[in-house]
Amino acid sequence: MSPTPKTHVLVTGGAGYIGSHAAVALHEAGYAPVLLDNLHNSETQAVDGIRELCDHEVPFHAIDVRDASALESLFRDCTEAGNPIQGILHFAAHKAVEESVAHPAMYATNNVGGLGTLLQVASAFDVRNVVFSSSCTVYGEPEVVPVDESTPFQEAESPYGWTKQASERILRDHAATHEAHRVALLRYFNPIGAHPSALLGELPLGVPNNLIPFLTQAVAGIRGALTVFGGDYPTPDGTCIRDYLHVMDLAEAHVAALRWCFDRTAH
Repeated sequence: MSPTPKTHVLVTGGAGYIGSHAAVALHEAGYAPVLLDNLHNSETQAVDGIRELCDHEVPFHAIDVRDASALESLFRDCTEAGNPIQGILHFAAHKAVEESVAHPAMYATNNVGGLGTLLQVASAFDVRNVVFSSSCTVYGEPEVVPVDESTPFQEAESPYGWTKQASERILRDHAATHEAHRVALLRYFNPIGAHPSALLGELPLGVPNNLIPFLTQAVAGIRGALTVFGGDYPTPDGTCIRDYLHVMDLAEAHVAALRWCFDRTAH
């Protein structure tokens, strides 16, 4: 299905790091992004950047994905305005591993419960295409590396990882019981970087949960020296190795996955 000016795509977590870049990638691919974010760990600064890059007023809704009533109103308003939501990029979730260990119920309620609410409302409005922001944490501690899509899940190493495993299962079951629906699950490791314009980037509120914001803040003098933990990993110098990918590559991958979904529901 080729995008038209009327192909509206809901981006949950649209003011967040990956979601904001994905919104711009959607626009550049010819889709019309509709942003949703409860601003729990983001600010409207990203929305301003998206609007400047898209050169028009991209809709933004300060809604919690668990709020079924607000979601229903959003979907209904879009439909009645002649701009029905036809696809979803779902990024909205808590994502800090350490925080999930301290607050497992909060993570289950937000990540898994939020997905369930979103799917129920989306199905009621016949939205058939969903791309889900999953994670490498679904693999747990794999028996064999490198992993691929067929690698079996091991026990999750954190409540955050479990929420991603559970969410994937819910989406698989949803697609299996709705033959006309398509779901794409993208498992990735550590996104870094920013939009070439520098209008978008990783802007966490408070203390960062990821390494790169700590590094950039240390370079900028916002924080002190960066401490590298661990010296006994099976690597040349004993320090940990991380796998990274550029956030714009990841954003474009989400758009490609959405196009794959559309192509299989067009008939």
